[in-house]
Amino acid sequence: MDDLEEVLQEIAENLDRRRWEFTRLKRMILAQVDKPLESTAVRMGIPMIYAEWEGYVREVCQLYLEYVESAVNLSKELHPALLGYMWTPVLRPLTGGLNQDRKTRLAEKIVGSLNETVVFSDSEKIIDTKSNLNFRVLELIASSLCLNIDALAPWKSHLNALVDLRNNIAHGSRPTSLTVVDFDRIMINTLQLMDEFEKNLVSALNSRSFCGQGA
Repeated sequence: MDDLEEVLQEIAENLDRRRWEFTRLKRMILAQVDKPLESTAVRMGIPMIYAEWEGYVREVCQLYLEYVESAVNLSKELHPALLGYMWTPVLRPLTGGLNQDRKTRLAEKIVGSLNETVVFSDSEKIIDTKSNLNFRVLELIASSLCLNIDALAPWKSHLNALVDLRNNIAHGSRPTSLTVVDFDRIMINTLQLMDEFEKNLVSALNSRSFCGQGA
Protein backbone atom coordinates (compact mmCIF):
# COMPACT_ATOMS: atom_id res chain seq x y z
CA MET A 1 0.00 0.00 0.00
CA ASP A 2 1.50 3.36 -1.01
CA ASP A 3 1.24 6.58 1.02
CA LEU A 4 -1.79 7.89 -0.89
CA GLU A 5 -3.75 4.67 -0.48
CA GLU A 6 -2.88 4.65 3.21
CA VAL A 7 -4.08 8.19 3.89
CA LEU A 8 -7.27 7.62 1.87
CA GLN A 9 -7.98 4.55 3.97
CA GLU A 10 -7.35 6.45 7.20
CA ILE A 11 -9.74 9.21 6.09
CA ALA A 12 -12.44 6.66 5.23
CA GLU A 13 -11.98 4.83 8.53
CA ASN A 14 -12.26 8.10 10.44
CA LEU A 15 -15.71 8.76 9.01
CA ASP A 16 -16.74 5.13 9.56
CA ARG A 17 -15.90 5.47 13.28
CA ARG A 18 -18.02 8.59 13.52
CA ARG A 19 -20.96 6.89 11.79
CA TRP A 20 -20.76 4.21 14.45
CA GLU A 21 -20.70 6.85 17.22
CA PHE A 22 -23.81 8.45 15.73
CA THR A 23 -25.51 5.04 15.69
CA ARG A 24 -24.73 4.49 19.36
CA LEU A 25 -25.94 7.97 20.22
CA LYS A 26 -29.19 7.46 18.38
CA ARG A 27 -29.81 4.17 20.18
CA MET A 28 -29.44 5.97 23.50
CA ILE A 29 -31.94 8.64 22.44
CA LEU A 30 -34.41 6.10 21.01
CA ALA A 31 -34.57 4.51 24.45
CA GLN A 32 -36.13 7.77 25.71
CA VAL A 33 -38.79 8.19 23.00
CA ASP A 34 -42.22 9.10 24.43
CA LYS A 35 -40.66 9.36 27.88
CA PRO A 36 -40.17 12.50 30.01
CA LEU A 37 -36.44 12.59 29.22
CA GLU A 38 -36.77 12.47 25.42
CA SER A 39 -36.20 16.20 24.92
CA THR A 40 -33.37 16.19 27.48
CA ALA A 41 -31.66 13.27 25.73
CA VAL A 42 -31.88 15.07 22.39
CA ARG A 43 -30.44 18.26 23.92
CA MET A 44 -27.54 16.18 25.20
CA GLY A 45 -27.08 14.58 21.80
CA ILE A 46 -26.87 17.78 19.71
CA PRO A 47 -23.50 18.92 21.16
CA MET A 48 -22.18 15.41 20.51
CA ILE A 49 -23.16 15.67 16.84
CA TYR A 50 -21.28 18.96 16.65
CA ALA A 51 -18.27 17.48 18.47
CA GLU A 52 -18.08 14.63 15.95
CA TRP A 53 -18.26 17.14 13.08
CA GLU A 54 -15.53 19.39 14.45
CA GLY A 55 -13.32 16.48 15.44
CA TYR A 56 -13.73 14.94 12.02
CA VAL A 57 -12.63 18.07 10.14
CA ARG A 58 -9.66 18.62 12.44
CA GLU A 59 -8.42 15.04 12.15
CA VAL A 60 -8.85 14.49 8.41
CA CYS A 61 -7.32 17.88 7.57
CA GLN A 62 -4.33 16.95 9.70
CA LEU A 63 -4.02 13.69 7.77
CA TYR A 64 -4.17 15.76 4.58
CA LEU A 65 -1.36 18.07 5.71
CA GLU A 66 0.79 15.15 6.81
CA TYR A 67 0.36 13.61 3.39
CA VAL A 68 1.30 16.89 1.68
CA GLU A 69 4.52 16.92 3.71
CA SER A 70 5.42 13.48 2.42
CA ALA A 71 4.27 14.03 -1.18
CA VAL A 72 5.79 17.43 -1.99
CA ASN A 73 9.55 17.78 -2.01
CA LEU A 74 10.20 21.52 -1.95
CA SER A 75 8.27 24.50 -0.61
CA LYS A 76 8.31 26.20 -4.00
CA GLU A 77 6.22 23.32 -5.39
CA LEU A 78 3.31 24.11 -3.06
CA HIS A 79 0.24 26.04 -4.14
CA PRO A 80 0.75 29.67 -2.95
CA ALA A 81 -2.24 29.49 -0.59
CA LEU A 82 -0.84 26.42 1.15
CA LEU A 83 2.65 27.90 1.19
CA GLY A 84 1.24 30.95 2.95
CA TYR A 85 -0.51 28.67 5.44
CA MET A 86 2.76 26.83 6.12
CA TRP A 87 4.45 30.17 6.78
CA THR A 88 1.77 31.29 9.26
CA PRO A 89 4.14 31.21 12.27
CA VAL A 90 6.48 33.58 10.39
CA LEU A 91 3.76 35.81 8.98
CA ARG A 92 1.65 36.12 12.13
CA PRO A 93 3.99 38.64 13.87
CA LEU A 94 3.81 40.86 10.78
CA THR A 95 0.11 41.61 11.17
CA GLY A 96 0.97 44.85 12.95
CA GLY A 97 2.39 46.28 9.76
CA LEU A 98 5.60 46.08 7.74
CA ASN A 99 8.44 48.35 8.73
CA GLN A 100 11.79 48.02 6.95
CA ASP A 101 13.14 45.45 9.38
CA ARG A 102 10.07 43.26 8.99
CA LYS A 103 10.18 43.62 5.21
CA THR A 104 13.80 42.47 5.24
CA ARG A 105 13.06 39.47 7.44
CA LEU A 106 10.09 38.51 5.26
CA ALA A 107 12.20 38.75 2.09
CA GLU A 108 14.90 36.62 3.70
CA LYS A 109 12.29 34.04 4.62
CA ILE A 110 10.90 33.93 1.10
CA VAL A 111 14.30 33.70 -0.59
CA GLY A 112 15.69 31.18 1.86
CA SER A 113 12.71 28.89 2.19
CA LEU A 114 11.59 28.11 -1.35
CA ASN A 115 14.10 25.30 -1.68
CA GLU A 116 13.48 23.93 1.80
CA THR A 117 11.51 20.75 2.39
CA VAL A 118 7.81 21.07 3.19
CA VAL A 119 7.20 20.99 6.94
CA PHE A 120 4.09 22.25 8.68
CA SER A 121 4.48 23.34 12.29
CA ASP A 122 2.61 21.37 14.92
CA SER A 123 0.46 24.43 15.61
CA GLU A 124 -0.69 24.61 11.98
CA LYS A 125 -1.43 20.88 11.83
CA ILE A 126 -3.90 21.47 14.65
CA ILE A 127 -6.62 23.00 12.50
CA ASP A 128 -8.08 26.13 14.08
CA THR A 129 -11.85 25.66 14.04
CA LYS A 130 -12.33 28.59 16.46
CA SER A 131 -14.53 26.16 18.45
CA ASN A 132 -17.39 27.27 16.19
CA LEU A 133 -16.99 25.38 12.94
CA ASN A 134 -19.75 27.07 10.99
CA PHE A 135 -19.71 27.43 7.22
CA ARG A 136 -17.70 30.66 7.22
CA VAL A 137 -14.93 29.08 9.31
CA LEU A 138 -15.03 26.02 7.07
CA GLU A 139 -14.54 28.28 4.04
CA LEU A 140 -11.50 29.88 5.66
CA ILE A 141 -9.96 26.50 6.40
CA ALA A 142 -10.68 25.24 2.89
CA SER A 143 -9.15 28.34 1.32
CA SER A 144 -5.95 27.89 3.32
CA LEU A 145 -5.67 24.21 2.40
CA CYS A 146 -6.55 24.60 -1.30
CA LEU A 147 -9.86 22.78 -0.99
CA ASN A 148 -12.80 23.76 -3.17
CA ILE A 149 -15.95 23.28 -1.08
CA ASP A 150 -18.49 24.73 -3.51
CA ALA A 151 -20.27 21.36 -3.50
CA LEU A 152 -20.94 21.76 0.24
CA ALA A 153 -23.06 24.90 -0.22
CA PRO A 154 -26.40 23.00 0.14
CA TRP A 155 -25.44 22.25 3.77
CA LYS A 156 -24.56 25.84 4.69
CA SER A 157 -27.85 26.60 6.44
CA HIS A 158 -27.83 23.25 8.22
CA LEU A 159 -24.29 23.70 9.51
CA ASN A 160 -24.87 27.24 10.74
CA ALA A 161 -28.09 26.15 12.45
CA LEU A 162 -26.27 23.22 14.11
CA VAL A 163 -23.56 25.50 15.47
CA ASP A 164 -26.14 28.00 16.77
CA LEU A 165 -28.20 25.26 18.41
CA ARG A 166 -25.13 23.68 19.98
CA ASN A 167 -24.01 27.06 21.35
CA ASN A 168 -27.46 27.77 22.80
CA ILE A 169 -27.49 24.41 24.54
CA ALA A 170 -23.88 24.75 25.74
CA HIS A 171 -24.60 28.20 27.17
CA GLY A 172 -27.60 27.05 29.14
CA SER A 173 -30.40 28.21 26.88
CA ARG A 174 -33.37 25.88 26.61
CA PRO A 175 -34.45 25.60 22.98
CA THR A 176 -38.02 24.69 22.15
CA SER A 177 -38.90 21.06 22.71
CA LEU A 178 -36.69 18.73 20.72
CA THR A 179 -37.71 15.22 19.67
CA VAL A 180 -35.96 12.22 18.21
CA VAL A 181 -37.24 13.35 14.80
CA ASP A 182 -35.23 16.57 15.17
CA PHE A 183 -32.17 14.60 16.24
CA ASP A 184 -32.49 12.21 13.31
CA ARG A 185 -32.76 15.06 10.81
CA ILE A 186 -29.71 16.86 12.22
CA MET A 187 -27.69 13.66 12.40
CA ILE A 188 -28.48 12.62 8.82
CA ASN A 189 -27.69 16.07 7.41
CA THR A 190 -24.41 16.22 9.34
CA LEU A 191 -23.38 12.80 8.08
CA GLN A 192 -24.17 13.86 4.52
CA LEU A 193 -22.04 16.97 5.01
CA MET A 194 -19.16 14.90 6.38
CA ASP A 195 -19.47 12.45 3.51
CA GLU A 196 -19.34 15.30 0.98
CA PHE A 197 -16.32 16.80 2.74
CA GLU A 198 -14.57 13.42 2.50
CA LYS A 199 -15.25 13.31 -1.25
CA ASN A 200 -13.82 16.80 -1.57
CA LEU A 201 -10.69 15.89 0.37
CA VAL A 202 -10.17 12.69 -1.62
CA SER A 203 -10.52 14.63 -4.86
CA ALA A 204 -7.91 17.17 -3.71
CA LEU A 205 -5.50 14.40 -2.79
CA ASN A 206 -5.95 12.54 -6.06
CA SER A 207 -5.65 15.68 -8.19
CA ARG A 208 -2.80 17.12 -6.09
CA SER A 209 -4.54 20.49 -5.96
CA PHE A 210 -2.11 21.41 -3.17
CA CYS A 211 0.68 21.82 -5.74
CA GLY A 212 1.41 25.01 -7.63
CA GLN A 213 1.43 25.26 -11.40
CA GLY A 214 4.26 23.35 -12.98
CA ALA A 215 4.95 21.30 -9.84
